[in-house]
Amino acid sequence: MRFLSTLAASVIGTLLALGLVVFFFVFFFFALSLSSGQAPTVQPGSILTVPLEGDVPERVTDDPFQRAFGGGPAYDLRDLQASLQKARSDSRVQAVWLRLKGLSAGWATLEEVRQSVLETRRSGVPVIASSDEFGMTEKGYFVASAADSVFTAPQSSFEYNGFATILTFFDGAFERLDVEPQLIRAGKYKSAGEPFVREDLSEPNREQLTALLETVNDRFMSTIAEARGLSVNELNQLADEEAFLSPSTAVEEGLIDGLRYEDEVRDRLRSLTDRDMTDDLTTVSMNSYKRVPASAAGQSYTGTGQVDIVYAEGNIVTGSTDEQVPIGGPQPLGSTDLTQALETARTTPSTKAVVVRVNSPGGSAAASEAMWRAVKRTSSEKPVIVSMGDVAASGGYYLAAGADSIVADPTTTTGSIGVFGLLVNAQDFFSNKLGVTFDRVQTSPYADLYSPTKALSEGERGILARSIDQTYQTFLQRVADARGMSVAAVDSVAQGRVWSGRDAMSVGLVDTTGTLADAVTMAGQAAGLGDGPYRTRPLPRPKTFLQRFSEQFAAQARHAWHSATMGELGETLQQKRQVLNRMIGSQGAIQTRLPFTPKIQ
Repeated sequence: MRFLSTLAASVIGTLLALGLVVFFFVFFFFALSLSSGQAPTVQPGSILTVPLEGDVPERVTDDPFQRAFGGGPAYDLRDLQASLQKARSDSRVQAVWLRLKGLSAGWATLEEVRQSVLETRRSGVPVIASSDEFGMTEKGYFVASAADSVFTAPQSSFEYNGFATILTFFDGAFERLDVEPQLIRAGKYKSAGEPFVREDLSEPNREQLTALLETVNDRFMSTIAEARGLSVNELNQLADEEAFLSPSTAVEEGLIDGLRYEDEVRDRLRSLTDRDMTDDLTTVSMNSYKRVPASAAGQSYTGTGQVDIVYAEGNIVTGSTDEQVPIGGPQPLGSTDLTQALETARTTPSTKAVVVRVNSPGGSAAASEAMWRAVKRTSSEKPVIVSMGDVAASGGYYLAAGADSIVADPTTTTGSIGVFGLLVNAQDFFSNKLGVTFDRVQTSPYADLYSPTKALSEGERGILARSIDQTYQTFLQRVADARGMSVAAVDSVAQGRVWSGRDAMSVGLVDTTGTLADAVTMAGQAAGLGDGPYRTRPLPRPKTFLQRFSEQFAAQARHAWHSATMGELGETLQQKRQVLNRMIGSQGAIQTRLPFTPKIQ
């Protein structure tokens, strides 16, 4: 009987394995066929359709497996900018159609998108924006206002109720868990530890977050006022008195141009082409048009070299991210990965300049220092321009200090030049909640300094405070050297305070405000490549679907093995550890980072 059951199990296992092999072979050749296709053909009189839905990521992979699965956004910010740039010189594209559906990107990203749309319109290519039944939010409307005409459906919504940032505080949760957060920080505005030791905003934190909100509100109101020929006072009054305007009221107030269903928007677009109104609307999607060569759109590159765009995106951690794959969630920024990418850019003869695109709230202080060194070393041989995205703060600003120039969007969250250390004392949690106690022997008084099962002594607090202050002083010196300021002058605008890109420029932390495209132009001109456009190369290459799948699979396998072998108590402890790691980080006690990316909505 046992023989038969074993034989049956072996046969079933073999069939399943063969089935998986066949599936992956079929899927591989299907994905290969997607990647080997010819560049799409663009018909004369085409309308370029740009879906603006959800996030607009910094990068997406061109991996055919990813395209076959259809997961996540199909294009990134650079694809969008490059496609709109091609459309300006492509005689086959007669208009651009922005199709808005719940756009949720960060404000600095929205600034980038809006600027590309505005430049397309100024080039003479008509731009129509519509949201159909999905309605308009402030974020969607901010981008749509750059178009020639803005339409929404008659029964949709029009959100226009101002901006807010809502923070979460964990002090009460720690108290219930009998966990004591132990925070040491340098800089009165360094609010990274506040969510763990307070129940509300401190006054310095409230001050800096209010300033960020005011920047976004000022940019939004002034931009809309200019685009729609209205006064800022009128727009502010509408936001104070109305939360959701009816579409008809939005038309009456001059915010949008009309109420149209999708078929009526198509008629409007058809009237902009050379085709007869009875003909079908000829469109080309962003997903296809991004693969059209620049030469086919009438563009030619200037110069004989290229500009490398090195992406520094995510929470900063030490080493490579290959061994730190999260089970879900965003990919971290490994110091080794960025250093290797900059080394590639530095040693490639055809690379004449480098743009470091920073989109990071910071993280490990040691990793930030290593990446600053890599940026500085590259800038000693080639022009290096930093372009800041939605957030480039703490460690994100630290690494940027090694560049020749810093370009930020007006609504970028940057600065936060400060350092903090956060340890937890979970002794009472283990004892009172789990009945677990600890004892120890040690060779010196500070051998168990970072133990999470005891309170810090005064001597240990002093050691950590001196280490944090030393890191802070190094941070100040790096910025002072880069910005041509005294350490005292940097300290006066540091103290852990976050600034908008606009305000950071006024205090000397940023050279100018502008987009990623502006930074690429600055880099190309600094390298003597002419006025552009330039050949660009993104580094490091985004991981393919198979790479990420294998890493996720390995991480899941490790998780399953630990769960199966550690027992019920061990699994409970592991779950609690994961919660604490997510809340306070696991990359060492000393951090140069924001506790969160301020989400202004």
